[in-house]
Amino acid sequence: MTAEVGSTEGPIELGLCLAALAPAGLEGALAAAGRAGVRVVDLPADSTFGLVAADRAEDPGYHAALRARLAAAGVAVGCVSNSRDTQLLLGPHGPQTDPVLAGPAEAKRAHGLRAALATVRLAAGLGAPLARLMLGVPDLSRWLSWWGSDVSWQDNVDAWARAAEPILELAAASGVRVVVEPHPKQVAYDPASARALLAAAAGVGLCVDPANLAAVGHDPVRAVRGWGERLAAVHAKDLQWWREPGDPVGAGWSRYGPGPAIRFRALGAGELPWPAIVAALLDEGYRGVLYVEHEDALLPTAQGVANSLALLRGLLPHATAEGRTW
Repeated sequence: MTAEVGSTEGPIELGLCLAALAPAGLEGALAAAGRAGVRVVDLPADSTFGLVAADRAEDPGYHAALRARLAAAGVAVGCVSNSRDTQLLLGPHGPQTDPVLAGPAEAKRAHGLRAALATVRLAAGLGAPLARLMLGVPDLSRWLSWWGSDVSWQDNVDAWARAAEPILELAAASGVRVVVEPHPKQVAYDPASARALLAAAAGVGLCVDPANLAAVGHDPVRAVRGWGERLAAVHAKDLQWWREPGDPVGAGWSRYGPGPAIRFRALGAGELPWPAIVAALLDEGYRGVLYVEHEDALLPTAQGVANSLALLRGLLPHATAEGRTW
């Protein structure tokens, strides 16, 4: 039978984002999750990954076939995600997103909306409680204030709320919760903008990636605190900063805006305080899934996933803690 999300003995289930395993195809990705001892996955529905048939994402017959494949692998889908196709709903609509779909802004917006609706329907068809959607951002220049202008980031938040209306209506009718992940390419890119978006969109949940927020200067432990029931999922990866003069040396380095170069690593290979992050999640009463997201350019995927899961398994309680005994 397919595993049930949240069915382990401990308070937090460990999961795996399948995006990094896309080159192996769906069967290979599910087999890798099984070898890693993971029973809950984030399944990307992006057309660019090819793990699901994007043109059949709304087909009940296809949903049934996928459910059978998942059951055979002993894996449950805790979240269906889309970060590339759905980005086109709000943009940018220039050459940045042409590799997903080239064409005018109207065509890109229509593609993004279709993909978002299809992702929600696929989540409902697979019995996944969450659909993680990255809908893009209309105007990144609103990060800054401009002389004589009253435009602000709230304009982007309002645009997101308007564009997401049909998606949220479908999700509510389908028993699926839409979640957003703070990221520099999204309307919710830091804790303050995430709070603004959650205030504008009732029922929307949050997927926090402490490494993404640390990459733009925020404390990774505080990043998981204070969200209450709005915190629906958490991603786990580590982070390195380049602090030497000159350009970074080696694979995997990038920049989130004008800050120093960063690269993501498997847990334990970077600088984030994952024992404190996990403790904060336990203190906050988090009972969702903690998804390992492999983005390490130095380690083979299987090794990076295994290292990350091993570290988390050593930090998470497998049963109820007895507490102090003196």
